[in-house]
Amino acid sequence: MVGKARFTAMTDELYRQRRAYMLSLVGAFGGMMFGWVSGVIGGVLTLASFQKSFALDENSKNFGDIQGNIVSVLQAGCIAGAMSSFFLSERFGRKAAIMMADVVFIIGTVMQTCAGLNTTSLRLLYAGRFIGGLGKGLITAVVPAYIGENAPKHIRGRCIGIMQLFHSGGMMLGFFINFGFSRRNYLGALQWRIPFALQLVPGVCLFVGLLFQNESPRWLVESGDIPKARRALSRVRALSEEDPTLLQELDEIVATFQKNPRQSFWQQLRSLLSSKATFYPFCIAIMLNTCQQWTGTNSMNYYSPQIFKNVGVASISSRLLLTGIFGIVKFVCTAISLAFLTEQLGRKWSLIISGSGMAFSMYYIGIQGAIVGTSTKLTGSSYFAIICVMMYAAFFAFGWGPVPWMLCAECAPNHMRSLIMASALMTQWLFNFVIAFITPILLEKITYGTFLVYGAGCLLGVVWIVFGVPETKKIPLEKVHLLFEGNIIRGALRDIVPSRARAKALAADSIPQEKEGGSDRETSVDSAGGEKGSSQADGEEARKRVGGENV
Repeated sequence: MVGKARFTAMTDELYRQRRAYMLSLVGAFGGMMFGWVSGVIGGVLTLASFQKSFALDENSKNFGDIQGNIVSVLQAGCIAGAMSSFFLSERFGRKAAIMMADVVFIIGTVMQTCAGLNTTSLRLLYAGRFIGGLGKGLITAVVPAYIGENAPKHIRGRCIGIMQLFHSGGMMLGFFINFGFSRRNYLGALQWRIPFALQLVPGVCLFVGLLFQNESPRWLVESGDIPKARRALSRVRALSEEDPTLLQELDEIVATFQKNPRQSFWQQLRSLLSSKATFYPFCIAIMLNTCQQWTGTNSMNYYSPQIFKNVGVASISSRLLLTGIFGIVKFVCTAISLAFLTEQLGRKWSLIISGSGMAFSMYYIGIQGAIVGTSTKLTGSSYFAIICVMMYAAFFAFGWGPVPWMLCAECAPNHMRSLIMASALMTQWLFNFVIAFITPILLEKITYGTFLVYGAGCLLGVVWIVFGVPETKKIPLEKVHLLFEGNIIRGALRDIVPSRARAKALAADSIPQEKEGGSDRETSVDSAGGEKGSSQADGEEARKRVGGENV
């Protein structure tokens, strides 16, 4: 009976929030695009047909450098795309910015597919990957904010995390596409062109799906269009425009905008540096993306076939099959995490457990490599090294995969979300570029030391999460800023204990704050942060001031 009641509650919740989940699914095709591109390139580089098309020799001294260039030029485009996300998403809106970026990505994908026709030059391939990266970087910077600004607070983490689920799904599909085409040598150059062309699938799905979705209500409020904001919120909540709950949420959004109206880039930058409560969320976004990349995730994504070769898997098709299984593990574990763990366990503990498991996996692979060296046959320790690669995928999917997307979008204040998300994704793509470029060199020069470096990155990330990151589970976006008032380290340590976590009190409209002397006192949200700052009647008045009397 308990199981049936729980299942009924889940299905009721899915139906009530069906439009929020649908918007999240559509936006998550941006994540699938990200994963698909990452999954395809590693396998394509190992294909003899690809190397023949561009007159490459995998035994040459500069082959590792060329590999790094091909992979990392896309990241260079992504950095530029993330930089532009602030201006485009503020000027044209979240939805329009994503659609423009999608068109750019599609153009870049077509260029990559057509590279090497009647020439062995890599120029068109480089150009196509850079242009595709422009679109990809912009999409990954804007989609988490777009989903977060539309999703209800109690499922916001799950909705944003769907992007990571689709990322893992896209990567898994990319891996298996590589595996399937690795056996089709008779296709010639089509053996690698078709996998490149199939990258268009998530791009087209994203564009078509967005045609039927609403703009971010928060961006519309910032633009002063309250009637459209109310209609957008009504649509995504599947509620009447006159529903009291909807109007209260709109009032809170408008009240926040009244306190912090839309600002230019330089105004946002000055505001960012004006107080700890605005600067620290920026630091969290930067550090989350830095730590995520130094866990070594993209070394696994881009070069897993080479890693499996080093532990003794001789056959190319076997290495690609194992890479596909790696993708399946990531996808399944991400789905389980989003369904049962992220909203229940919270962001902080998900990252701590995830990082610890990833560190163990990396250290075993590195130590096994130090003892055994590069192997040409499989041994007992090699089999466990392969298991550790899969364990790494599972632990990454549990925390460091989806949670940074959530925290970046949740911690950023409404009036600075575009700037902070742009900065966060610029950081991610910068270190993505660095990791993609240096990993083949590290694997060649220090071999097993590569995994020890990334294992250390995992542990450092865990230490920082313990001492520097708050719990944001189920907190309204308009109230998250209260977590950054007072002593940051003391608050982060308090959040480790779920029963004492500040998120619990803040979600219930009050938050425990600490005096300078360290004693606790209970302060209502209204007096602590002024975010709600007024009654519903005050919010109604604020809506009228922003949007006019015709609200």
